[in-house]
Amino acid sequence: MKRAIRKKINTSFRYFFPATMSLNIVASTTEETKQGGDVISMIFHNGKVFTGAEGGKLIIYNQDLTVHKELQAQFNTVNSMCIFNGDLVTTGNDGLIKVWSADTLELKNTLTGHDNEIRKLLPTADRLYSGDMNGKVKIWSRELTSQFTLSCVEEVWDIAVAGDICFTVRDKDITCSEIKFQENVDGDTKFVILTSFEGRPPLALVGNTICYCNRPGMTIKLRSTEKGHAEQGELQGHHKIITAMEARGTLLYTGGYDNTVKIWDVPSKKLIASGTTVSSSVQSLTVGDDGSIYAGLMGGYVIKMQKQ
Repeated sequence: MKRAIRKKINTSFRYFFPATMSLNIVASTTEETKQGGDVISMIFHNGKVFTGAEGGKLIIYNQDLTVHKELQAQFNTVNSMCIFNGDLVTTGNDGLIKVWSADTLELKNTLTGHDNEIRKLLPTADRLYSGDMNGKVKIWSRELTSQFTLSCVEEVWDIAVAGDICFTVRDKDITCSEIKFQENVDGDTKFVILTSFEGRPPLALVGNTICYCNRPGMTIKLRSTEKGHAEQGELQGHHKIITAMEARGTLLYTGGYDNTVKIWDVPSKKLIASGTTVSSSVQSLTVGDDGSIYAGLMGGYVIKMQKQ
C-alpha cells in the first residue's frame, strides 16, 4: 500500500514541468515582397516591422508581412537600425548615420564622423552609441551631437551598455570598458578598460546579465554586468553558429545558421520554445508587442512565428 501511494505522488510531479512549446510560422513574405538580399537588421515599432538588408533598401511591413512602405536608406547594406528620440536611425557600410521620421520616413539628419563601415547602433535613454570597423565607438547626445569617442583595439561588431559599462565585441573577445562621463581631462571623457573575456557576437542584456556566444558560436554564455562580471552559466541548444539575439524582459530570443529560433528564460536557464524556419538561416530577429517573433532570413525572406 505504501509503495502504491509513493508511486502516485512521484508521477504527479510531471505536471509542474511543461514540455517546450513549438514556434510555428504563421506568415511570410513572398517572392514579390521579400527584401533584395539577406535581412541584416530589423526592429518592431508602432505596429510595423522595419527591415534593412543587403543593397541598402529599407522595407517596412505590416504585421501580416504585407508591404507598408519602402525606400533606399543606405548606399549599400543596412547593418543596423534603432529608434532613438522617437525617430528611426539607420546605418551601414557607407559610414553614415541617417535619422528619419519613423512615421513619414522623411530624412531629418545625416551624422558623419566615422571613417569606416558602421556595424552597430545602440540606443539608451539619453545616448546613442555607434560602433565601426576601425574600432571606434562614438557616443551621441539626445541632440545628436558627438560627445565622446571610445577607441577599441578591434573592430566593433556589437555593443551592449549597462549604466557606464560598455561591452564591445568582434569575433574572439569581449572588452568591458567603464566610461567616466563625469570626469574630463582637457575636455575629453575618461574611460578605463576593466577586463576582457573570450566570446563572440551577438550581445544582449537581460536584466543584470550580459548574454553572448562562446568562440565556436553555438553556446550562449551568461555573465553578470556587476563588478567582477561573474559567470552565471550557459544555454545550450543550437548546433550551428548563433547570428541573432533579442531580449524582452527576462526572455532571450535567438536564431542562427541551424535554421531555428529559440526562446529562453534567462533567470531559470530554461528553453521555453523552439521552431524551425524550414529552409533558411536566421540573420536578424525582432519581437512584436503581442509576443510574435519576426525573423529576417538569408535570401531576403521575413517570417512571423508564434508559440503554439
